[in-house]
Amino acid sequence: MSEQDKTMTQRLTDVVTAADSLTQTVQNQIGQINSTVSAKMSEVDTTIAQANTKVDNYIGSARSEYSHILLSRNQGMEPASATAIKGFNTIYTNLEVTKEATIHGIPDYDTDHTGSGVGADFRAAVYDGYVNGYFNILRLKWTRTNTAHPSRIDNNWSSGYQQGALTSACYLKVLSGSVSGSMSPVVDCGNDWHLYAERRKAVNSSAAFHTSHSKLTFDSEQGEALICLFGTASGYVDLESAGWSLFPEFARPSDIPA
Repeated sequence: MSEQDKTMTQRLTDVVTAADSLTQTVQNQIGQINSTVSAKMSEVDTTIAQANTKVDNYIGSARSEYSHILLSRNQGMEPASATAIKGFNTIYTNLEVTKEATIHGIPDYDTDHTGSGVGADFRAAVYDGYVNGYFNILRLKWTRTNTAHPSRIDNNWSSGYQQGALTSACYLKVLSGSVSGSMSPVVDCGNDWHLYAERRKAVNSSAAFHTSHSKLTFDSEQGEALICLFGTASGYVDLESAGWSLFPEFARPSDIPA
């Protein structure tokens, strides 16, 4: 049948059929476009994720490669007496110091000085591997003598070497009472052991010339805690991945005999 012989109804039907065919073609093309776009978006997401991983890995690597130097004294925490820690200047506090354990190279060589099992507790919760050196775990019992002023475990900010980019940290298990200060729990090691820390970056002139005075303070009037490796090192330490450890210390003029 020629176009001239078709009725108006038939011609309209042909137009509708052609329109339906065109619509289907357009929908098929849209489906192909959507599929292509989705595939490309997935590729972009994957590329971004891989780039983020590379950046995170680089930052973590750069932090771990940073040359951290110990700025405070006696990070191994050797007691000076039954009421003081060697090199520490604890203020506004009466302190009772007990050397509970000494952590050595491997657990078999650790020393339990009181029979309380503190060394084994630390090994089970915090770190059970090889230690290239040794350090003490101390039991501190405190009674504050001035509740109006922060009672610092070490007044080391006034000793110098405490400005710029730095990290202050320790492993702490609070047995009674409470602590406060700018250091706060960063890692929950388990069995009430926590890695406490404060990290500062020298991002402006104020940060470069200033650090907090009250890093770790005895907050309650009385209390008791187990502590080790309290100190301050240069730079921003990657505590989440690498944890906290003993750091090398430069000799100071005051350490060298005349």
